[in-house]
Amino acid sequence: MNALQTKSVEYLLKLAEDRLNSAFDYLCCLYAKQYPLDDYDYQLAREADEDTDTDTFSLDEVLQECGLTYEDIQS
Repeated sequence: MNALQTKSVEYLLKLAEDRLNSAFDYLCCLYAKQYPLDDYDYQLAREADEDTDTDTFSLDEVLQECGLTYEDIQS
């Protein structure tokens, strides 16, 4: 392992469980992407981390509000 990998592992070992889950998700995203993250990606991640809204909507509710059907979104 190089120095950067060693330091990264040290940080991972010290993270609390909830933060480790976020770090893992982020690493998976980085690994899967074929191109580097840009400012937009970081902004989306920041906003997701700051979002404390617990309201959820079913797909049926969203489709109804938009006047769409399942068939409309299949193509």
